[in-house]
Amino acid sequence: MTKKPDLPATEQAHAISIDLAQAFDPIAAITAPIGLNPSLAELAAFRRAVPDIKLAAREAKRLGDEAMRVRLSDLEPAQGRLCAAGLTMAALGCKAVTVIWPADNLDVADAKLALAETTGPHLLEEHDHVGMLDNELARRIRIKRAAFAVGELMLPPAPSPPGAESRGLAEWPASRFDLTTILPPRGGPPVMAQGELQRWIDRLKSAPDLGGLGDLVARLFDTSDRLRHLARVQAGADPVELRAAAEGALIAAYLTAAQVAIRPVPKRSHAEVIRREVARVIDGRARRSDPLHMQAALRTLFDDGVWLARLIDPDRMATVTPSWTEIV
Repeated sequence: MTKKPDLPATEQAHAISIDLAQAFDPIAAITAPIGLNPSLAELAAFRRAVPDIKLAAREAKRLGDEAMRVRLSDLEPAQGRLCAAGLTMAALGCKAVTVIWPADNLDVADAKLALAETTGPHLLEEHDHVGMLDNELARRIRIKRAAFAVGELMLPPAPSPPGAESRGLAEWPASRFDLTTILPPRGGPPVMAQGELQRWIDRLKSAPDLGGLGDLVARLFDTSDRLRHLARVQAGADPVELRAAAEGALIAAYLTAAQVAIRPVPKRSHAEVIRREVARVIDGRARRSDPLHMQAALRTLFDDGVWLARLIDPDRMATVTPSWTEIV
């Protein structure tokens, strides 16, 4: 694997170095360096400082697996359900970082493909084909494939098969990055300490300011569009820096929208109105030149948010998937 080049001094100040394993809200941790009113230099540095997407993919699987163990454990049902929901929300945050960030290098591409292998069109492990496909499942599979797409034909081949004299065949790598090998399937009780139960329940209850996030999504999209336009028409400007900042704003917009997409909200609440508005904004981006995988990623994450809301309480939480313009 090639070593990543050192960032220039101006970018090191804003380089993304986040411990996703300790982050309750991975998206907020990733986007924190740019703040609410970022400068051109901050947006450009954010774009160039690639986070550890392999770590995000590992955490998405690890937290999702733990959530399933909690659901199947002998914990008190109400507590267990809320704890599983908190773990699932953090897993979806890591998934959002993995699918939204562009495939800048082989590490990012491998992380996307590895997570796609362990992620079904629902929140359960499934094959991506069955004997008969209904329209809803076919749509989920199609959008999931688009969300994780990295241009596989551009990737180098997987590890070579074993030769006649090769040993260690039981652990022979099947791909460059295999999450099932790193985190093998296991049953039994949850692996987290008992004291962490309330920690994850509190994480679920600590809701961010969805209104502020919705406004920030619109502002970041406007920023990206304006910088992209200036890169084309502004004489004397540095188009490379403007385009980098525009891409940084666009990534931050989709990540912030993902925070809203995966947050469970009560039915007939102001939060539900904000969530629907963010979905409308994302749907409107279909006529823009935004990367297709980002648009598909938000559709996938809104679907995931619906499944998370059903896990908490389908009678109390909003469980309606937005009506999308079909672009993938």
